[in-house]
Amino acid sequence: MRAVIRLRSDINANIEVKDTLKHLRLNKINHCVLIPEEKTYDGMLHKVKDYVTWGEIKTEVLTNMIIKRGRLTGNRTYDNKYVKENTKSNSMIKYAEAIIAGKEKYSDLKDVQPLFRLHPPIKGHKAIKKGFNQGGDLGYRKEDINNLILKMLGPVSKAPVKKETALKKTGVKPVAKKAAPKPAAKKAAPAKKAETKKPVEKKAPAKKPAPKKTAPSEKETAKPVPKKAPAKKEVKE
Repeated sequence: MRAVIRLRSDINANIEVKDTLKHLRLNKINHCVLIPEEKTYDGMLHKVKDYVTWGEIKTEVLTNMIIKRGRLTGNRTYDNKYVKENTKSNSMIKYAEAIIAGKEKYSDLKDVQPLFRLHPPIKGHKAIKKGFNQGGDLGYRKEDINNLILKMLGPVSKAPVKKETALKKTGVKPVAKKAAPKPAAKKAAPAKKAETKKPVEKKAPAKKPAPKKTAPSEKETAKPVPKKAPAKKEVKE
């Protein structure tokens, strides 16, 4: 069984390339599909070799991809119970083994989406415009497709380890951590005294300069002339 992953956009591609990508259900970048190793698919892969990469997928990687990125219609997930009720296999691992052996088809599962939506690979691609043999990412890459798929499944979330299980494995009792002392309450800063404003001293009004004394004029200094008394008339006898 081969896994095919689309790496490039089909902008400016010819009609044959676009039609082939549609037939392979590779409508978007980072979509992955499973195809059997048959000659009928070799010509299709050769047409789109500048837009996809492919190789032989392993059972463990396919199982991991089904668990993480397998979806039903409506973007629903499924489990071992659903696989058991709708296939001949009892679990996802057995179902992946049957797909690799060609006994079952992934697209035959009830309501399953016949493709996997992967994430961009961790640390990115090398070169999506060069072939794999030239140091790039395109074209046939044999079993190295498994390494690429694992990088595109996203980070693995680790479940938190319980304290009880950790004690059983190590046998060492954890040292109880002392509670950190609470910081002392900061003293309130003393209130600032209200600044008393100094009374403004009133300035004494400026004295007007005394008028300058001018020298007396000649009229003022001249002495008044005494008037002559009128002459007395002589009385005749």
